[in-house]
Amino acid sequence: MSEEKEKVKIQIEAIKTPAGEVPTVESLKRVVDGLNTLNSDIVNLSINVASNMSAIDKELRNIRKLVAEETVSFEVMSQKLEKVSKQLEALVKSEKEKWETLQGIMMDIAEIIKGFQTTLEESSSRVDQRISETLKALAEIIAVSAKEEQK
Repeated sequence: MSEEKEKVKIQIEAIKTPAGEVPTVESLKRVVDGLNTLNSDIVNLSINVASNMSAIDKELRNIRKLVAEETVSFEVMSQKLEKVSKQLEALVKSEKEKWETLQGIMMDIAEIIKGFQTTLEESSSRVDQRISETLKALAEIIAVSAKEEQK
């Protein structure tokens, strides 16, 4: 993926014709190459997003599994509460450790999501900037072409 400050510069050359200056085929090829580079960056960004989403999905499945295990554990504890009153403190300690683990995982996932969001925002900003620059260059080409046609 390209660096954040990398700019795409496209050299446009024109040839003089009786109708005015017209961009050369090579200039148009450079514009297409610039757009292909931008497309490649977008594809790479999509791959990275998909990869990050897969990791987040896996973590969410792990949390669901832990929550399901906790739910079953709490149901069993409720059914046997009267019979195991002497062992209640030990069970509470065990559940507290599991809950702290779950909270730690949830905090880790929150950090992953924040990092993912930051990366996505930075990448989107770079892509938006490239699109804007490419569109400006195309607008300039069209404007020059239109002026030349008006002459």
